[in-house]
Amino acid sequence: MESRRPRGGGLLALGRKLAVDGVMAKLSVGVGVAIVLGCVVWAFAVARGDRSEGLTSVPLVASSALAWGAGTLLAFAASVHAFKSDRDRGIRALISSRARSDGEYLWARVLGLTRVLAVVTAGGTALVGISAALAARGGHLALRTLESTGAGVAFSLAFATTLAPVALATLGARSRVGGYFALLFVLVLPEMLQGWLVSVLPEGWGELASIPGALGELRVSLLPAVADPLRFTRALAVLALVVAIALLVVRGQLARFDREQTS
Repeated sequence: MESRRPRGGGLLALGRKLAVDGVMAKLSVGVGVAIVLGCVVWAFAVARGDRSEGLTSVPLVASSALAWGAGTLLAFAASVHAFKSDRDRGIRALISSRARSDGEYLWARVLGLTRVLAVVTAGGTALVGISAALAARGGHLALRTLESTGAGVAFSLAFATTLAPVALATLGARSRVGGYFALLFVLVLPEMLQGWLVSVLPEGWGELASIPGALGELRVSLLPAVADPLRFTRALAVLALVVAIALLVVRGQLARFDREQTS
């Protein structure tokens, strides 16, 4: 057991390094930093304005901007051609030479990307929320801002946990264009059909038919004004199902990629 811990830790460190490797990945982190700085400035402007009650929405807006802006860009950059890149650079061979399985390689890839996404999105949201709370005039407004920050951080963590395997499943073994359209199909098409799905599915489930919808429902369910444990449980269950399916798909994509390379 003692000898395995450093090796496992080494794989996780490798996964984190691979997640931010490349110009586009580093650019996405820079976009995240810019979003955080912009939202902090916005928070102080709102706190000093005539409608300071709007301060509670700042961390929620920040969480969405970080997720669907910097986070999505980072997931795309880290996942596109990931399997081919790792093979060409000898990373797969290095891992195999140390008697590590494909499952451990995928776990390091997924968990490494998840952690980096969480730092960018959840960490950025927390920083914006704390800054907004400190800027608030009055303890009650500061408390409400921290409550919305908690909902935003939970949304961000769920986003990171969900999007990492989804991105690798759709982009890891495909061409850049094919992977891009696969990711759009998974994220955007169900969202476009949400109006129809709401009318077809049982009440309370139509909003959960897309990944953005389920993430949004999870965040809303944690806001004190509309706190709804059942709504939260349904959203969490849908996202857990998405993660499970994505992990199965990414394992299958890796196996298919390996077969194609040896045939």
